[in-house]
Amino acid sequence: MNKSYLIQLGISLILGAIAVFSYAPFSIWPIAFISFSGLLLLVNKKTVKQAALIGFIWGIGYFSAGVHWIYVSIKQYGDLPLPLAIIILGLLISYLSIYPMIFTILLRLLNKYCPPYSFKQLALLAPLIWQLTEFIRGTLLNGFAWLQFGYSQLDAPLGGLFPILGINGVNLVFSFCCGLLSYLIYQLAIHLKYHQVIIKSHLYSAACTILVLFFASYWFETVNWTQIDTSRQANITLVQGNIQQSLRWNKEQLNQTLDIYSQLTEQYIKQSDIIIWPEAAITDLELNQQSYLRALDQIAIENNTAIAVGILDLTKKQNDYQIYNALIVLGDSKPYQYPTTNRYLKHHLVPFGEYTPFESLLKPIAELLNIPMSSMSPGPTLQQPLVMKQFKFATVICYEVILSDLIWQNFTEDTDFLLTVSNDAWFGNSIGPWQHLQMARARALEFGRTLLRSTNNGITTVISPQGLIEKQIPQFEIGALSTQLNPNTGLTPYAKWGNYPYYVLLLILIIIFFIRRKN
Repeated sequence: MNKSYLIQLGISLILGAIAVFSYAPFSIWPIAFISFSGLLLLVNKKTVKQAALIGFIWGIGYFSAGVHWIYVSIKQYGDLPLPLAIIILGLLISYLSIYPMIFTILLRLLNKYCPPYSFKQLALLAPLIWQLTEFIRGTLLNGFAWLQFGYSQLDAPLGGLFPILGINGVNLVFSFCCGLLSYLIYQLAIHLKYHQVIIKSHLYSAACTILVLFFASYWFETVNWTQIDTSRQANITLVQGNIQQSLRWNKEQLNQTLDIYSQLTEQYIKQSDIIIWPEAAITDLELNQQSYLRALDQIAIENNTAIAVGILDLTKKQNDYQIYNALIVLGDSKPYQYPTTNRYLKHHLVPFGEYTPFESLLKPIAELLNIPMSSMSPGPTLQQPLVMKQFKFATVICYEVILSDLIWQNFTEDTDFLLTVSNDAWFGNSIGPWQHLQMARARALEFGRTLLRSTNNGITTVISPQGLIEKQIPQFEIGALSTQLNPNTGLTPYAKWGNYPYYVLLLILIIIFFIRRKN
């Protein structure tokens, strides 16, 4: 390797790493454009092998900075020796870095269709390939669709596109803008190098296209896609027990956990129509807590209050026992009796945290991590909404809130609120929970519905249909958040059509790519 190429590898690592500052809690959105546009400029005029290494190194920087917080759950709660925890985290980061490497390889292999630094390559081919590799990353082995560049635009010029195109569409428009920006930078550099005074019209067109997209997105932010239903209102309380992750699954802690949530509920039950507990607030099987749940249900009925409780459900199916991560509703018109129908079972499980992929091969890793309840079963893809006091909640648990399509499949026009419960205590005082919250905000914006987020130790929030945080409980505190909310009616374009507009945009780029002859 020559010195120049080594410097470029170092720049690639830095470009990948700085992207983390475009996401929450930093939210410096221009850095996202610098990071991805820089990658596009670096890989051009390289051999396939050189481009592959640049893409991989960029990925190492991107994911090392972006998901390093997973180390907390591996080391602190998986109770692994430091060297082994670092090795496992390194393997995860290396695996994720394969996807940007595939992106750069394909970008160089397809040179025969479009020359380096051309409009066709940067603004058409690159976004299409990037969408492909991001799709594979989000689906293979149950997927890990974390750190998609579109989220960096939530409080940025492209944020107004979320209710129209969803996260996939924003990703596509973002990568298209980066392609245009890279094309502009290269062409302007060429003009300066040869002291050319006249700037060609196609450069003006590229710059104007970026500005038009920014201004159009800004205008869309002013559109009220949904309307407040002033005829209906609910007093809703979210409780945050703040149980330390190291103690949550300790049998000696269970009674204290039950007492904390009971006391918080009793404090707010008279003023609340609906009370929501976090994910697996009761760290025990539902069948083991029948007397506790019946007593809680009786209190809920007496106070005309619905209580959503996170718990684990053990069900026998075909001579086999299956465990589900569940959210059940107490306080219905009929007294609680197991199994209730008004419940949600988590569908999309987290590898190693909730199930072991390729169990016969990877079971030793799961045993090393020693994570409680890591052999769960997925609930159905399509489920009925939770109904509490005649209000309908499209519900997801923890990681599922980043899956727009899963929510869309279960969203209906009469959905009143979005609801997610979570336990981010796995990630300590890191940036992980803030990234998770940022993605939850995007869901509220996409669907034009208030999103309620109840968590064990934060960040418990109420998010407006515009994706803005209205109320919030500080992290690492025991507390409750009470609010009066009206549901929203109407549909955003994304809620109505899902990813179809995004597919249309993809098709348009593909058509332009194949019919465009000039570079």
